[in-house]
Amino acid sequence: MERLLSKINNLEPWQVTCVIFVLGFIVFFSGLNGGFQGDDAFQIVSNTPVHSFSNVGHFFQSGTFYNGYQLTGDYYRPMMSTLFSIIYTLFGPHPIAFHIVQLVLYLSGAFVLYLIFRHFFKQLLALALVLIFVVHPLNSQDVYAVPSMQDALFFLFGTLSMWTLITYKSTRSMILAATFLFLALLSKEAALVFVALALLYLFIFDRNRLYKFIKIMALPFIIYFALKANAVGLVGRHPNGGPIDNYGFFERIYTIPSLITFYASKFVFPRQLANNYYWVYSSFSVRHVLLPLLADSAIIGMFIYLGFRVRQRLSNDSLKTYLFFMTWAVLSLGIYLQFIPLDMTACEGWFYFSMAGLLGALGVIVQTFNLKLSPNSMALLVVLLVGVLGVQTAVRGTNYHNQYTLAVHDVKVSKEDYFAMNNLSQTLIDQKRYQEAIIYAKQSINIYPVTNNFNNLGVALEQMGNYSAAQTAYEQALKYGEMDIIYENLSLILMMYSTPTSTEQFFQKAINAYPHDFKLLVYYSLFQGAQGHTDIAKTYISTATKYGNVPALIYDNIISDRPFSILLLGKTLLVK
Repeated sequence: MERLLSKINNLEPWQVTCVIFVLGFIVFFSGLNGGFQGDDAFQIVSNTPVHSFSNVGHFFQSGTFYNGYQLTGDYYRPMMSTLFSIIYTLFGPHPIAFHIVQLVLYLSGAFVLYLIFRHFFKQLLALALVLIFVVHPLNSQDVYAVPSMQDALFFLFGTLSMWTLITYKSTRSMILAATFLFLALLSKEAALVFVALALLYLFIFDRNRLYKFIKIMALPFIIYFALKANAVGLVGRHPNGGPIDNYGFFERIYTIPSLITFYASKFVFPRQLANNYYWVYSSFSVRHVLLPLLADSAIIGMFIYLGFRVRQRLSNDSLKTYLFFMTWAVLSLGIYLQFIPLDMTACEGWFYFSMAGLLGALGVIVQTFNLKLSPNSMALLVVLLVGVLGVQTAVRGTNYHNQYTLAVHDVKVSKEDYFAMNNLSQTLIDQKRYQEAIIYAKQSINIYPVTNNFNNLGVALEQMGNYSAAQTAYEQALKYGEMDIIYENLSLILMMYSTPTSTEQFFQKAINAYPHDFKLLVYYSLFQGAQGHTDIAKTYISTATKYGNVPALIYDNIISDRPFSILLLGKTLLVK
């Protein structure tokens, strides 16, 4: 064992890279073959602009979601969309390609974090901390869920900027660090914390370079905010993001103690994990506010006490290191504590950034106390810990086999997860189990009504022939947001079961919202043909051919003025 420890202490960086990547692929292998799920549908599968790298310019001028007509949304993540486009262009719509790239990004970020730790700690400790980081189940979502590629991207660029500042002192290195920070910001807004950490590091350890770096960082900082303002605005609205979005600032404060306790407990005991959590405590209670607050106070008090012990036992530089990593942990967690309402209350992947800082602080604490354990015992303890955490992460990967298995698991763990319930509804619709799909869609709506769960309810009802109820569901869906498929489904129902006047009014609104939606154009052509307006029908069927594959029989009959009938939604439509 001593010979092995000696070899570990003398590992070259490339050898550490091999250790991290081999361990990472072993642990995360179970989830690499999972299919596209959730937001993948709107960000990758049906996101036509992402399917070609020639559209890269659009990614810097808009959001990340595709509504059937254009890129939209409040999130500005052009680096993620660009990477999606590169992967799709090279490998097509194969989820495994996205998963492998994401894992490589994640492990690369872990290696750069090791280089940062290696600057402050001895080799064995730095490697142990990073291996725990790599296999910790709380980070599993950042590998298994493709939309979380943004986290792996911004973390890699952010840690590269920190390592560059730590390792090199020249003006060129500061320019390179600023460039990495710029790329991190283009990957996710949370990279603003990396900007603050870069300034904090220079302030604590190398104040002579601080002012110069601020001047260098000013230009990319301004460019980033100009691009973001042009694309999605400076402040994201997060409409209907989650239940907590409906509460004011002072109401959300009551939820914060439980959030801190949640992340602390999941870090120590990472069991029963789910992608999304939506609990809200908007008023004082002993169980949900006071008790978590007392636990949080104990945790904070413990780390303050440990800071004093670091000051007593180690050098002043060690105290600076402890304060730096604790600030890293606190700032990166603070952005997810609902001071600004987010899409959900808590998310296992949101601790990814903060965990790196917390492990750095724990590294200083380990150096502070002379534990009565031999190096062999310490090494065995790390191996056992990495093994236990790695097995849990591998098991979590089996939940990501497909959208159904993930949703079934997450609903059991997170009772308020309306998003998982809606995903269950969607999967059951695909399996033609419409009655069950209705049940889960309604449960999702009862927790938090949004466009998607009302749309799934409408689709299931429509497939069961309940067109009146389906129409009501689609109309409710449009109150929460617009999607091309809702307009398509509702226009078809109105065409077959409503008055010509109301149908005409709806078609005008729908086509104005989605002028390039070929299904809407085909439906409107059929509607006009049924009303005897053959010239209008010809115009719209011709326009539809520019944007999609119009059925040849429909096109030929309308263009040739041949009357025909077509069965739609249980009724026959006569096109004159």
